[in-house]
Amino acid sequence: MDRFTIELTRARFQQNILAQVSSHPCARTGDIQTLAEFITKSVSDVLEIERVGVWLFNDSKNELKNIATYIRSNESHTTGAILKEKEFREEFQYLVKEKYVDANDPYTDPRTKGFIESYLKPNGITAMLDGVIRMGEELIGTLCFEHVGKIHEWTEDEITFCSQLGDQIALTISNKRKNEINDELIARENELKELNESLERLVEERTKKLKTSNEELEQTISTLKKAQNQLVLSEKMASLGQLVAGIAHEINNPIAAIQASAENLKESLFESELSVFQKELKVLLPDDKNQKQFLECIQILKSRIEITSGRDRMQRRKRIEAWLVDQHISDSFSFHLIDTGFDLDVLDLFPQLFSGENLEGILKFLVEEITVYQSLHIMLLAVERASKMTFALKNFVRYEISKDPIQVNVLENIETVLTLYQNQFKKNVILKKDFVELPYIEGYPEELLHLWTNLIYNALQAMSFQGKLLIQTKTDGNKVFIMVEDNGPGIPEFIQNRIFEPFFTTKPLGEGSGLGLDICRKIVDRHFGSISFQSIPGKTVFTIGLPVKSPIDHSNRSLPQNSKEE
Repeated sequence: MDRFTIELTRARFQQNILAQVSSHPCARTGDIQTLAEFITKSVSDVLEIERVGVWLFNDSKNELKNIATYIRSNESHTTGAILKEKEFREEFQYLVKEKYVDANDPYTDPRTKGFIESYLKPNGITAMLDGVIRMGEELIGTLCFEHVGKIHEWTEDEITFCSQLGDQIALTISNKRKNEINDELIARENELKELNESLERLVEERTKKLKTSNEELEQTISTLKKAQNQLVLSEKMASLGQLVAGIAHEINNPIAAIQASAENLKESLFESELSVFQKELKVLLPDDKNQKQFLECIQILKSRIEITSGRDRMQRRKRIEAWLVDQHISDSFSFHLIDTGFDLDVLDLFPQLFSGENLEGILKFLVEEITVYQSLHIMLLAVERASKMTFALKNFVRYEISKDPIQVNVLENIETVLTLYQNQFKKNVILKKDFVELPYIEGYPEELLHLWTNLIYNALQAMSFQGKLLIQTKTDGNKVFIMVEDNGPGIPEFIQNRIFEPFFTTKPLGEGSGLGLDICRKIVDRHFGSISFQSIPGKTVFTIGLPVKSPIDHSNRSLPQNSKEE
């Protein structure tokens, strides 16, 4: 396996780990201990690193405490070790000043020399990478990759991957702090409520005795209520503003830059008439007919790119190797051709293109262009997923603190989600909307956004982002109904009774957590509605029924207990 293939495979492993970490339930709840154990074990097992650890600073920033270190050789976690600044003052200063410490030889590296006798030698560590974890300007801790018993030079992609995982840890700690603030806010609300009730009882007792002081006491109560509401509102807005501003600055701007750069790169390499691809194509294939066939072949291979494994890959490799040997080309080139989606049926489609003297040059050019296309495709897909995550997080803040239902325009709510996917509809998805006028319903708009997002994105994934998507609405008595229909392959009958189970998913690793439909069901239950589906090959319809008016009087009732389970 050549260097490029190794790097591509490693990049895919890293992306899978990042996807799992970002969608892990503990990232939202702020359970840093569980997330740290998941990250350390996943990285150690997949990237074959003997020791992976998460260390966090105390409040005074003068101690680093190990909350989880996974040791691959004995498949166990350790915790509790403490490094003190007064013992490793110089080494601590490097963590404060630098974004990472990549010690390929920690025994000679001045940034790690203080750890030699107390840490490196006892553990047999031969290479150390510390990714510094920060939240804004605040120093949080470090994520440490440690090789044992072998020499290793840290690559740029490993350093970037370590930093990305550090960002996920910082986000989890941010969520933990936000949850603590919410808990403290609830406690303060209860204290203020008890104080208010106590004052009201006192006012009632004194009113019986001192009617003359009634106006003064009522004014006092009114003032306290206003102060209470103002305090609650101020703390809520402070928490919300801090989180949303941080996310918008730290995530949205880089995402937009990556997407714009990827699109520009795509146009520069492929789509422009003066692109590098067009120039090389004309040099390689001067004949216009051969150029046209090459472009058609590229389009066919782009449509069938997939990661094959097991028996299918082996059979395809043997066919291609035999053909390459007949053409006096090294059979090791078959691995590159498989990753492009190439198979011998292409020879029948374009016999003239693959029968010339420059066959090896054509194949190399074909592999090069498909590989670049794959990389750009992965970048744009990652940007799309990150954008969706940012949107979900922003709504999650509002969703967590929702208390009472309000009047919701369902059609407007759905259109908001459709706007997010408008690029998909412009390409290979045909969107049809069959909307009728709907009355406003009593509900939670942020939760309904989650509902439509999950249903629509599931439909798009089921169709592999090409096909027909139909969204219909209707009314029946005091209920509104929303139907989301796709023409994908359908849900197999033998799993239809399990699709609402938490963590049950048929999607590949890293593409789904198995919580989407479970969240949909809980949101519908909270709205006292119904969710059902019918599925056959070529047609799957999810039907949501929601009452126009909630059957529960929320004016004197707290939220249901499951309102925070989604």
